[in-house]
Amino acid sequence: MSGGGIAWAALMAALVLVYVRSVNSSGLSTKRMALIALVWVAIIGVGYLLVTALTGLR
Repeated sequence: MSGGGIAWAALMAALVLVYVRSVNSSGLSTKRMALIALVWVAIIGVGYLLVTALTGLR
């Protein structure tokens, strides 16, 4: 994985953590928060793959 890919993954992971922390304050269960985080990671991963496939940037 290139430096840009690692930076993208780190930024997206940080965004997911911030989102989960904000959801935590609303009183959701841990299992529900983990599911939401997993969905976010999947969305971000698919977005990354689409961008790299469509643009050819890596």
